Amino acid sequence: MSRLADPHFEEIYTICNDITENSCEDDPLLESDVESMVSKFKMLQVLTNKISVEISQYDSKTGTKANGYRSLIRVVGTLVRHCIELYETIKHQISTLGYVGSDVREDLLTWSSVVERLINILELAVEIKSSTDQLYPDKPDCQSAQVYRLSQKVKDMDVTPFYGSALGFHLRGDSRRMMHPLAISMASYSDIYGGSIFGKIKKLRESGYCWNYINNPNILAEKIVANSRNMQVDFAQNFYNMSESDWVSKIKTLPKIKTSTSIKISYEALEVPRTNSEINFKVPIPSSHINKKSVQVQLIANFRTKEMLGSCGCTTRLTCTCKFPAPKDLVIFHVHGGGFISQTSKSHLDYLHQWSSKLDIPIISVDYSLAPEAPYPRALEEVFYVYCWMLKHFPALGTTGKTIIMAGDSAGGNLVASTTLKTITNHIRKPDALVLSYAALLIQFYPSPSRLLCLMDPLLMFGILLRCLNAYQDPNYLKTCPRTINQELKLAKSVNDIFMSPLLAGKELLQHFPKTVIIVSDLDPCLDENVQFSSKLHDAGVDVKMEVVPGMPHGFLAFGQMATECQLGVDHVTRKIGELVKSLKTKTIN
Repeated sequence: MSRLADPHFEEIYTICNDITENSCEDDPLLESDVESMVSKFKMLQVLTNKISVEISQYDSKTGTKANGYRSLIRVVGTLVRHCIELYETIKHQISTLGYVGSDVREDLLTWSSVVERLINILELAVEIKSSTDQLYPDKPDCQSAQVYRLSQKVKDMDVTPFYGSALGFHLRGDSRRMMHPLAISMASYSDIYGGSIFGKIKKLRESGYCWNYINNPNILAEKIVANSRNMQVDFAQNFYNMSESDWVSKIKTLPKIKTSTSIKISYEALEVPRTNSEINFKVPIPSSHINKKSVQVQLIANFRTKEMLGSCGCTTRLTCTCKFPAPKDLVIFHVHGGGFISQTSKSHLDYLHQWSSKLDIPIISVDYSLAPEAPYPRALEEVFYVYCWMLKHFPALGTTGKTIIMAGDSAGGNLVASTTLKTITNHIRKPDALVLSYAALLIQFYPSPSRLLCLMDPLLMFGILLRCLNAYQDPNYLKTCPRTINQELKLAKSVNDIFMSPLLAGKELLQHFPKTVIIVSDLDPCLDENVQFSSKLHDAGVDVKMEVVPGMPHGFLAFGQMATECQLGVDHVTRKIGELVKSLKTKTIN
C-alpha cells in the first residue's frame, strides 16, 4: 500500500515555465493564470518546508512515521500531481490545437482555488506547530484564547473548492470516486428533509430533481458546505442511518455465515469476579439520561455450538442433525462507530461477517444508545454492562472465553478504550488485546494538524465533527437545539474525563493496557489522537503497534462494497487481526 507523496514542485515549475515561454504569446490571460499559480505553489512550498522541519518529533513512538503534518504534506504532493497532469494537458492542447479548451480553463480555475485554500490550511498548521512541540497538550482546552481563535479561523474558512470537481482529490483510487454519489445523495436528501410537502417539492424542482448537483459541481459544493455548517444533528443521524434502510439492505450482499442473530439483553443484577479481591464486583446497571431496560447485541459466527443463542438450520425438522463443533477459545467483542449519534451493528455487518468467516471467531457487537438523546456516559455504561454480561455467558456465544479481543472503530474505538479503563479501575478481567480503528479519543474540537483535514474531508467535515463531539459530551445538548455553527463552537467544552476522552489517561492506568493494535488512515482527521495515544501506550510499557493505511477515508471499514480500495483496507485489517490472534495463541501455549 505504498503511495507516492513528496511534492514535486520543481517539475511543475518546469512545465509552467515551458507554457509561459513558448505557448502564451497569443493568450495573455492564460499566461497570467499560469504565473499566478506558480506564485501560489512557491508559497505552498515555503509552508511545506516549514512544516517539514523536525517533523519526526511528532511521529508515533512505536516507530511508525505518521502525524498530521506528514499527512498535509502528502495532500500537497497529491495536489501537485493533479496540477502537473492539468498542465501537461494544457501543453498538449496548445501544441496540437493551438488553444486551450474551455473545460480545461475551468479546471485551471478550480485547482487554483484548491491551492489557495490549501495555503490557508498550511498557514494554520504552521501556526499550530510554532506554538507546541506536541500534537495535543496533556490537558487540551478548546476554550483557551489561542485555541478558540484558531478554531474560529477553521470555522470561517471557505472550503467550497474542496467539495466540487476536486471532491476527495486527496483520497486513493476508487475511494475518491465513491464520494461523488455520496455527496449528491447528501445534497438531495437535504432538499427533502423536514418542512412541508410543498417545500420539499419546491426544493426538488429548484435542484432539477438532483440533476443540478450531478451536472454542476459548483452547485453541489455550495450545497454540501452549507449542509455541513447548518445541518442539525438529527439530519446527520437520519442521513448516516440510511445505510441501514430496507432498500439499501436489499442491494447489499453480505458474506454468508451460519450465525448472525440479534439478542436482547435485559438489565438485571450482575456480579463478576474481581482480580484483587474475593468479593465480587457488582456491575452498575445503565441508568443515565434515558429509561431503557435492555440493550441489543448482534451475535456473529460462521459456526454453531450446541449452547449458542439463536436457532440452527434444523428448526423445521423433528430432530436436529447439526454437527456442533467445540466452542472457540477466542471471542471478539466489537463496538461500532457512527460519531456517537448514528448507526448500529447493522451498518458494519459486511466486514464483521468477513472477520467471522476468515478468522473463524465468534463476534458479539453492541448496539449502544446514541447521543444526543443518550449522551455520555450512557453508551459507555451499556458497553461496559454487556462486556461484564459476556464474562458470565461465554458458552451462549460459542466460546470458552479464554481469550478476548475488543475491537472498535471511530466512536466505537473510543468506547473500547474507555471500557478497558473501566475494567482496570474496577479490577475485573480486562481484554487480552485491543484493535482500535481510527478511534475518536479526544472529545472536544481541539485543532491539530490532522483535524485540519476535516476542512476537505468528504465525510467527516468540520461542522459534522464538531456537532458529533458536542452531542456526545453535553448532557444539555438537546435543550439548546437548534444550534448555529457559531453556537456549537462557543458552547464546546473541555472536560477532563478519561472515560470520555481516553487520550487524557495517565501512565498509571495505561501501563495496565493489554496488547494493542491501532489502525488509522494517514488522511483521517482522527490520526493525531491515535498517534499520540500509541506514544503514550508505548511510554507506559504496553505492547502497542500502529498501522497506517494510506489514502483511505474515515470509516473505510464500512465502505468495502462501495470501493475496491476500501475493501483492500478491510482485508488489511483482517490480516492484522489474524496476526494478532496467532500471537495470542503462541503466548497462551508458552
